[in-house]
Amino acid sequence: MSEINSHVSERKNLKPVLSLVEGSKISVALAVAIFLSSGCATRVVPEPQYQPAASLLDIVKDFQRLAREDVYRFPIPKDVTGINIMKATLIRLEDYEKKNPGQFSDVIQFNKATAYERLREYDQAIAHYRKVAESDGRLGAEAVKNLEVLESFKRILQKPLPTEDPFEYTKALDEKVSAWNELIRKYQGTPYEYLAQVEEEKIDRAKVAFVELNRYRLKDGNQLVILGYSQLVTKHRQSKNLYRYLLDFGDFYALLAKEYGAQNDPEGLTFEPETFDQFAKSALRLYTEVAQVDGILEKIEAQGKIEGLRGLTEKMRRLNR
Repeated sequence: MSEINSHVSERKNLKPVLSLVEGSKISVALAVAIFLSSGCATRVVPEPQYQPAASLLDIVKDFQRLAREDVYRFPIPKDVTGINIMKATLIRLEDYEKKNPGQFSDVIQFNKATAYERLREYDQAIAHYRKVAESDGRLGAEAVKNLEVLESFKRILQKPLPTEDPFEYTKALDEKVSAWNELIRKYQGTPYEYLAQVEEEKIDRAKVAFVELNRYRLKDGNQLVILGYSQLVTKHRQSKNLYRYLLDFGDFYALLAKEYGAQNDPEGLTFEPETFDQFAKSALRLYTEVAQVDGILEKIEAQGKIEGLRGLTEKMRRLNR
């Protein structure tokens, strides 16, 4: 009986479509397709990745795997929606915590701490690890171990840098690099090795920036900057920031070329094309190295810099005739 009622219902639903067929040249096949698509539209189920997390396990299962990725060599992974997995997980954990107060508190706090430390928000990470360590949960011992690591991170980060003497400043930076390098060896094979590498790299970049900023106050300042960039790209060849450093290195050579053109009139007798070309070709070589790599964010930027440098070179060549 239910089957008969079902057929009767379908026949009623088909009447508008059948009348459409009779009153126009529309094909029966197309009419049936319209009917079927209209009937299925109400049963569309969203893709799983766009649905709210149904459980804490849904939130942390991929996060725990991706949280161990090498953040020195690779950018922070994205989730299925294309958002930074660390930021996304923090938001989802906050939402779950509001909807389920008091449930799995130690698991939530531990994962929040992990996300914060991968974002290098160490104060926030320490605060959440302490909550876990003070609880009676099974993650307490692990939280204590992680706290010890982050406290050692904080001691290096909080060590003051002298600002009166540039040589003392660079010496203090070198001491921080040595301290980070010691932690890299100590925590080799763990996510803390990658975080320490990121912090060491940050100091190495700061050293080059400091020399570049003060190059006119230093003997052979330009050569010191070139040496600094050379050491930076050699030491951090495996870093996710390598192409950024190559572009910055190229920018410095391009700056030297522009300065040479400003200090020596290309229409006059003091301008030496070979000197200008030396700087310009060095910049072009670095830009080209980046422009030839597919799938990186810096590729388009490098291509634009190449065109700009070629324009500058052509201008100097014509003026020097």
